[in-house]
Amino acid sequence: MSESAVKNGVQLLDRAVLLLDLVASAGSDGATLKTLCELSGLNKVTCHRILNSLVDHGFLNKMHGGKHYRLGTKLLILGVKAANGPGLRHHFQPALERIRQQTGETVMLMARDKDDSVCIDRFDGDFQMQTLTGSIGGFVPLGVGPGSLAILSFLSLEEREQIIARNLPRMTGYPMLTPERIERWIAETTEQGFAIDSGELIPGIAGIAVPVTVSGTGTVASLGLTLLSPRLTPELIAQHVALLREEVAKIEPMLNPLDKRLSSPERVSTR
Repeated sequence: MSESAVKNGVQLLDRAVLLLDLVASAGSDGATLKTLCELSGLNKVTCHRILNSLVDHGFLNKMHGGKHYRLGTKLLILGVKAANGPGLRHHFQPALERIRQQTGETVMLMARDKDDSVCIDRFDGDFQMQTLTGSIGGFVPLGVGPGSLAILSFLSLEEREQIIARNLPRMTGYPMLTPERIERWIAETTEQGFAIDSGELIPGIAGIAVPVTVSGTGTVASLGLTLLSPRLTPELIAQHVALLREEVAKIEPMLNPLDKRLSSPERVSTR
């Protein structure tokens, strides 16, 4: 294969990955061809050709009469297969089940992915709870919600500031999350060692999360609970935090700092 052909192949792959990332960022409503062309900088013909190829391979689905693209089920299948390997999800699944049984609450494992916090596993409790990330694979910008705050708060000051600056334009759906409020929330989290939301982001829904740290790597994930905010008493908070910390303490020594999925600051989720 000629050098030119190789270069064209790499360029095509880069464009396909870019479009997948843009569709993922669009959320459950998907994205139109026009929007994807504008965001990617690709012309309509090239963009349409790549999108249709991704649809043919099951990486994207068409919806709303074929005018919107959203992530396909094949990505979910691949993600589950990857997550079931020797990574975070593999180590934490027994802990999630134990916590659910002991508390009856929804338990979630979040991991950092660039400037986002991604739900890589979730065990629902006695009641179906609304959460910021929704199901497995859902994500929020770092700084939104206790799960992501438990990760963001324990990064270096310089890295935190850079992430907050990049993420602020993405937080328009959360008007209460001003730079000042985020900084106060981070200060509270670092001081007490865990993140808590008493129901500010989703009325009536509270959350508690503790960081997961890998030796020589830093904070890469968080383990948390979601519950009804009227039940949030100081005694219950103390009990839940102790339980989460106990489970994290058992697992952290088993996390291999040489695992590239953990050592990379940009991508440590299910991939």
